[in-house]
Amino acid sequence: MNTSFHFTSAQEITPDIVDVIRRAYQEKSVSIYIQENEPFVPDWQMQEVRRREAYIGNNPTCMHDCDMVISELEKELETV
Repeated sequence: MNTSFHFTSAQEITPDIVDVIRRAYQEKSVSIYIQENEPFVPDWQMQEVRRREAYIGNNPTCMHDCDMVISELEKELETV
């Protein structure tokens, strides 16, 4: 039998929860696995990131220096 518990933080694991597990399984063998959850990133977003990475890899000249872009924008705004 497999049972999963999900906690939003380790602080939610109280002695009461451990006692409930002890009572439920008594003399049975149990294994406890800890899995740290990674932040959820939707598949479509990961695909878009990979697509952009591939594009940049094939077109390295498309990359812009952030400082240069901001400087150019500031100059354009000054003329408005």
